[in-house]
Amino acid sequence: MLRKRGTGIPTLAAVAREARCAKGLVNYHFSSKASLLASVAEELGRNRVERWQVAFGDRTANGAIQATWEVILTERREGATIAWAALRAETDTLTVRTVNGADAAFGNALTLHVAKLLAEMNLQPSVPAAELGWYLAAVVQGMQLLLEAGAEPAVLQGAYSAAWLGILSLAKPGA
Repeated sequence: MLRKRGTGIPTLAAVAREARCAKGLVNYHFSSKASLLASVAEELGRNRVERWQVAFGDRTANGAIQATWEVILTERREGATIAWAALRAETDTLTVRTVNGADAAFGNALTLHVAKLLAEMNLQPSVPAAELGWYLAAVVQGMQLLLEAGAEPAVLQGAYSAAWLGILSLAKPGA
C-alpha cells in the first residue's frame, strides 16, 4: 500500500481490507500500526541492501556505477522510494528508530562496497571510507527524491556519475 499510495500511512483496518483478511489477523501479527510499519521498514531495508550488493557484485567501477544507477531507477519504478518517504515522515518512536537503523545499514553497506571497489582499483580513500559511503547514501537518497519530484533521469544520471567522480577524486593510488 505504501508503494502505491506513498502518502498517508494506512490504518490496520485498511491493511486488512487490502490483504483481504480479518483485522484481527493483522492485529495478531502486528500489535500496533507502529509495529507494522517497523516490519515494513525492516523488510524494505533488507531488500535495499541486498539489491545494492548485487548491483556492486564483481563489476568494474563503470559497471558498478551503471548497475547502481539502474537500482535507483528500479526502486523508484517499484515504489520503494515513495514508501521510504512515507516511512520517514512517520513520527512514532519505533518507526523512526527502525527507519534510522535501516538507513544506517544502507550507509554501512555502501561504505563497504565503495571501499572494496576502490581497493580493486588500487586506490585508497584520502578521507575515512565511512564518509564516502555515507556521501554516496546521501547522493542516492537525493537522486531518488529528485526523480520522484519529476526531474529528468538523463540529467540526474549525469549528476550521479559526477558524484562518483567526486568519490574517486577523494582517493589516491595505493601503496
